[in-house]
Amino acid sequence: MLAVIISILIVLVIILVALKSWATRTAQPTKYVWHQYPGASFFHEPPIPRQGTPDGTVVFVGNTTKTEDCHGFCEQDPKCLGYTHVGNTGTELANQCYFFRKYGHRVVNSADGYNSAWKIPYDG
Repeated sequence: MLAVIISILIVLVIILVALKSWATRTAQPTKYVWHQYPGASFFHEPPIPRQGTPDGTVVFVGNTTKTEDCHGFCEQDPKCLGYTHVGNTGTELANQCYFFRKYGHRVVNSADGYNSAWKIPYDG
């Protein structure tokens, strides 16, 4: 009797694992709408160059001269909710990409050479 119960439980576990695997393969990838803010920054206060915040909500990603690179990096990172790219501003922050991992940031200032965007998921 015990052997029959164990056999049934094993079969049920195998079925559940197979269903989970099937659901993962057939799930639609997450789609996003990008809200672009050319000439805008999400920084509440300027960051220390090439550093994120201690709480991890702002992350320094790397140096790049192109907003498109920063956008692409964010698109590939599931934890990235938005970014600010600082272009060739002639400042210590020039040509740097920062990710935001919390939606609490907002467009706080307009500045030449800054470009920002939010990655908003949708069921489209």
